[in-house]
Amino acid sequence: MRRRRFQKAACNFASMQIGEYGWFFTTTKKRERRYHTLGWASEMTKGTADEKRQEFMRETNGGGRTTAATRPPTVAEFLEQVYLPFYRGKWKESTTGTSENRLRHHIGKELGTQRLEDLTLAPLQQFLEQKAASGLSFSVVDHIRWDLSSMFEMAVSEKVIAVNPTTALYTPKTAKRSESQSMSAQQVELALGAVEFREKVILRLAVFAGMRPGELLAIQREHVKPDASVIEIRRRVYRGKFAAPKNGLVRTIAIPPSTAALLRDWMEKAVDQNPETYVFAGETGQPLWRSSLLDDHIRAKLEPIGLGWVNF
Repeated sequence: MRRRRFQKAACNFASMQIGEYGWFFTTTKKRERRYHTLGWASEMTKGTADEKRQEFMRETNGGGRTTAATRPPTVAEFLEQVYLPFYRGKWKESTTGTSENRLRHHIGKELGTQRLEDLTLAPLQQFLEQKAASGLSFSVVDHIRWDLSSMFEMAVSEKVIAVNPTTALYTPKTAKRSESQSMSAQQVELALGAVEFREKVILRLAVFAGMRPGELLAIQREHVKPDASVIEIRRRVYRGKFAAPKNGLVRTIAIPPSTAALLRDWMEKAVDQNPETYVFAGETGQPLWRSSLLDDHIRAKLEPIGLGWVNF
């Protein structure tokens, strides 16, 4: 029995010649494009129009069935219409930026026109081999492998394909590995002596208390115990946008005595007494941005002493 090939449809907003606005969408069947009018824009919202579009396509594609009526058959369509919209609700802001760029550039751009059901293990492994041969690092190629596995796993759960061909994929040994640098105890002391007071407190919290930059920069006075021996992590910030801590868990962090003394000194001298004041704020009173903190205030001081490679 031949598998039904679903028509592709997208809801569009178009200006009519008579000056009014109407909702319509197009379908393509046997290379013939057809336009379907849904109603006047003055009489329905875009959401209502899209519901009517989906109802029309369910009836067209198979007796009112809701499964896969609007599922995209190609990698690019599945990526943009199903996978990314779902994972945007899960990823944190920083992850969204890097992951979407990687998915679109490597997978969407090169595999986008192929149908999900046509991709099997061998060509997908060859795709990873080509990525490794192009000079990409082991880490990037491994992320691409994970992306493929995640996409195809979702495609199976959504009944777009029957079998996940990525379960046996592996990251090629030929992918180049780069050695990551770590600061020695002497380099830590050198760095702490090179930066300004505020950055010294921040570096000590990162190095000795293991705090993540997004959580560190979201600290408010009320989150710090009076003697600065404990900090309560309630949220994180990335490029001015706040979110719950990683894993959604509020947790407390014990601060080493020497670092706590510096933090307490900083708060007494430079932080307003308002409980909601950010401990590490910029000129506007909002948390510092991670990028400007690292590039303008930390690396600018560390570069002359050979530690410009240091990051969080």
